Amino acid sequence: MSFGYAIGDFLLLTQIAWNVVQNSRKACGAHDELTSEVTSLHIVLRRLQVEVSKPNSILTQSDDSLNRIEELAQLSSDCRRVLKTLDGILEKYNALSEEKRGVMKLWKRVQFRNGEMLDLADLRLKVSTSTSALTLFLNMLLIGSQGKVESYMESQGDELRQMRRSLNWITAEMQAKAPKAGEGSILTTYAGDDKAVWKDFRRELLKEGFSCEVLQRHKQTIKDYVMELGSR
Repeated sequence: MSFGYAIGDFLLLTQIAWNVVQNSRKACGAHDELTSEVTSLHIVLRRLQVEVSKPNSILTQSDDSLNRIEELAQLSSDCRRVLKTLDGILEKYNALSEEKRGVMKLWKRVQFRNGEMLDLADLRLKVSTSTSALTLFLNMLLIGSQGKVESYMESQGDELRQMRRSLNWITAEMQAKAPKAGEGSILTTYAGDDKAVWKDFRRELLKEGFSCEVLQRHKQTIKDYVMELGSR
């Protein structure tokens, strides 16, 4: 892979994920919720690693390969950030003596040097969101051709291109908060309910930094893309 993102970068990310799996098993046990979340993420990363390592990978052979590689690089960066944070916490905990670990469980909240408090439940959610986002990316990649609305958004410049990626991330967050439902079932609950689509996704897009004016201008495209995601 080229264009500023190398196979080696992805191999390293997959290895970091495996280190977190190992550290989580040691700190929490093989059947803990945190261990389950990071194991799922590692599995998805391995699947992506296989795909991006192929000489004729869809990722590099498609007409929109530059955009897809850029999107994967961003998803990978977000994933790496949360994994490195989590790995640091687990390494610190696992470095405690057996005696100390025997009388205290893994901290539910962690305080960093700058005084910031971080909830481990939030970290688990971030891990789950990365898993969902990368799974969605992989599934759309393996489908091959772009959807009609997806293709339109990618061809209209940075604003709609970034909005499409934000919509994917929002979908992944919804999936992470409702892990028993696949992204398709989450999105298809909006079928025939334009008001629900607009209300929920508009709220999240505002949080992502898009203005009311921009969202109103692309209102129909947003709703159409959400419906397209649910049908793919």
